[in-house]
This record gives sequence, structure tokens and C-alpha cells, in this order.
Amino acid sequence: MATIRDVAADAGVSRSTVSYVLTGKKRLSPATIARVRASMAKLGYRPDPAARALALGRTGILGLLASVSTTRPETGVEIFMHFVRSAMYSARERGFDLLVMGKGDDELAGDILADALVVMDVRIEDPRLPLLKEIGLPAVLIGYPEDARGLSAVDLDFEAAARTAVAHLAELGHEEIAVLGFPEEPGAELSFVTRFRRGIGDEAAAHGVATRFLACEPDREGVEAWLARVVGELPGLSAVVVLESNGLRPLLDIFHERGVVVPRDCSVLTLSPHPVAAHQRQPITSIDLPGGEMVSRAVNRVLDEMAGTAEPGALDLLPPALKNNGSTAPRLTGGRRSPLL
Repeated sequence: MATIRDVAADAGVSRSTVSYVLTGKKRLSPATIARVRASMAKLGYRPDPAARALALGRTGILGLLASVSTTRPETGVEIFMHFVRSAMYSARERGFDLLVMGKGDDELAGDILADALVVMDVRIEDPRLPLLKEIGLPAVLIGYPEDARGLSAVDLDFEAAARTAVAHLAELGHEEIAVLGFPEEPGAELSFVTRFRRGIGDEAAAHGVATRFLACEPDREGVEAWLARVVGELPGLSAVVVLESNGLRPLLDIFHERGVVVPRDCSVLTLSPHPVAAHQRQPITSIDLPGGEMVSRAVNRVLDEMAGTAEPGALDLLPPALKNNGSTAPRLTGGRRSPLL
């Protein structure tokens, strides 16, 4: 493992100069800072978190700013905990403890007992971003808003994921596709939902496919109402893309009770972690939601920015990966009436 002595030797500077680059306690020329940072990157140097915290009076805590619902506390808990575990493990590897901050937007109004923040549940127009800039703590977003205000962001490329889903189904001959979306609060749409909707629309237009993207409460009653509406609007519906993965189980239960066979009668594709999609009533073809990788990258990014070894403002989009679990198939032809009607 590279040491501060190694960095100093490689950059041709003193160890104290390397320390000044890390702490910002002394004004240095841009050329010197760039040379030291280049050596850090070349050698894979990462400052010791405990020593750095002691020198700078820091807490050794990384904050994970997330939306935790009190009205629907069980919604998405499996996927949420996957994110939390990944953040905890990644922070621990860098010598930090993790603090989950779940009060919502008011969390940023008081004292923040963390050295840096990873921000989840990013909205397409997020009112927290000006506050984050004002506070001045290093912060990285898991989500890609319209204006990141100079903050780094890590996310799945949701527009590409949506295009992958539509292209896969269009190639199987499906001409009418419904998307089971997230329930949304007016004016507070999550960034990934906006981007997924854009990707669906763009790829549907390219293939001449009819689509409906409708929000849905992810319970039995909500999915039944959603299905009744989309079947009314798409009488030739033969494929469903499930963005709200909590709605997947009730959808499959309803299909089973109505004698709808997947994929013979209706193809189903979901965006969720591959293990979640594989452990349903039947395995479901999925585009992976790589929560662990996204969080790990965000944690390491924000700690690197805090250490001065990376600059803010980066965008890291993960490419989509589709796994065919056999729940999508060519559309039935020959005039057979859809069992969804």
C-alpha cells in the first residue's frame, strides 16, 4: 500500500507538501497540487482516515441521506437494506462508520454529525441540492438530477435501461407495452423515474410500439386498478415492464388467479436486483438494479473527494445488464384474444 512518503518521492515534493494538499491548510500552486494528485492516483494512495480525522477534527462518520417513509415503512425494505449494507461495508473499508439519516428534507436544517454525505432518492428537481452546496460538506448523489449543482452523481443509466427493455420486447414482436411505475407525489418525481420514462418513450417511438407509463400503488388493490386501466387503453397488451418492483408479486398473483400464463399470454420484465427477480412465483427476466455497486462507487467517490484525491462534478452512469429468466417470449399471433381482456 502506498504511503505519503511514496507520493512525495514520486511527485518530487516534501511530505509536508503532500499533507498540505490533503488538508488544504496551506496555499499551493495549482501545478504542485495537480502533480501531487497525479502521483496519488498513479500509486493508488488513500489517506489513513483515522489520522486524517484527528488532524482535521472530523467525526469519522459518513452520512447516508435517505427517505424513510413512516406511512409505508415496509415498502422496498429489501432493496433499501441492500443499499444500506453496501454503504456500511464500503464505509468500513475506508475506516468510517455509517449514519443513516432518514428525517427527510429537514435533516439538512440542523447540525450534521457527519464528515461527508451520500444522498439517495434524488429528485429530478431536488430542493436539497442548494442546501448541500451551502453546507459545504463533500456530497455525492445516487441519482442524476437535471442540475447536480456541481456535485458528483452515480446512477444506473436508466434511460439506456428503458431502451434496452423496449428493444428486447419489440424484437419479440410486442406492439403494446405497459409500464408499472412508481407512485409519485406531484412536483417530486424521482430522477430515475423521469429518465426511465424518457427512455421508454424514445425507444417506443423508434420501434413504432404503443406504450403506457402509469404510476401504481404497489399493493393488490393498486395493481388491480392499474391493470384494469392499462388493458382498457391497450386492448392488444402483451407485455408489462415493472419499474416498481414491489408491484411484481401482486401482479404475478393476479395473473395466476386469472389463468394468465407468463410468458405465453403476457411477457413480464422487471427492473430490480437480479436475485429479487429470480425469487418470484417464477423467475422474471430482469434488468439489474446494481444497488451495491452504485453505493460502493458513491461512498468511495465522496471519501476520495473529501481526501482531495478526486474532484467533484463527476457523472458515473452504470450500463444496463439484462438477464433473460424466461418470462419474455414472442407475442402470440393469429388473432387469439388476449386473456388479459
